[in-house]
Amino acid sequence: MRKQAKNFLLLLLMPLLCSCPGSVDPMPESAYAPILMSRQQLESSILKKEPRTISNPGKIYRYGSYILINEQYKGVHIINNQNPKMPVNMAFIQVPGCVDMAVKDDVLYVDNAVDLVAIKLSGMEDIQVAKRVRDALPSLLPPDNLEVYYNRAGAPEDAIVVGWELKKPE
Repeated sequence: MRKQAKNFLLLLLMPLLCSCPGSVDPMPESAYAPILMSRQQLESSILKKEPRTISNPGKIYRYGSYILINEQYKGVHIINNQNPKMPVNMAFIQVPGCVDMAVKDDVLYVDNAVDLVAIKLSGMEDIQVAKRVRDALPSLLPPDNLEVYYNRAGAPEDAIVVGWELKKPE
């Protein structure tokens, strides 16, 4: 019994004898830099704009005869799909920090960085922000999902991450 206890103790101490100080890899650094916006800019950033080319699509949502396509971190494209052989790109709703969306009862729900926003869709000609829930969502992570510690020098005190851009090589 004593020999078993001694062997068990040696087994527990073995990892301590094998570890080498200084051989731990540092935390990897993200290849992305944050795009920041002040709280005031964020809350006035949702605008209906002219249609644009889809360059970084995310989620797709069918809403009646329309197709809504998320443009990662930028907003939502509105495509009229009444004639599926000839879809028409109608408009772009600018929503900085948008990566997700859903529609229910003529209301488009989108993430505006850390806020959840409800946008009334009245015939797709006019859009109105119906409600904003501040800080309902966590901060956006970079595409490589690595934590980023960024320099806030020169950034607004209430800066919010609304997107990510690939860092330029040094």
